[in-house]
Amino acid sequence: MELFPGFKVVSFFPGRLKLRVDKVKDNQSFANKVEADLRDLVSIKLIEANAESGKVLIKYDKKSFKDEKNVDELVSALQSLFPDADAGKLKSWLT
Repeated sequence: MELFPGFKVVSFFPGRLKLRVDKVKDNQSFANKVEADLRDLVSIKLIEANAESGKVLIKYDKKSFKDEKNVDELVSALQSLFPDADAGKLKSWLT
């Protein structure tokens, strides 16, 4: 599902979200920023942003997402990285 042009949910399972993000493709410094900005969030277990493919893999603790504060924290971090993203649609994929 495309959340906005250049930002697509490739796959989703509770605890695992894979995105294809044009802004990450061929941009190693931005891929590094995505990883750095998301790595320290409480709920994140693993974050991999691949500049070669443009894919971003986010593995998170699905139990912690029972607390809406943790969901909001991730959505807010993604929104700041990708300002064109629809935060409501992002949140709907995670809850």
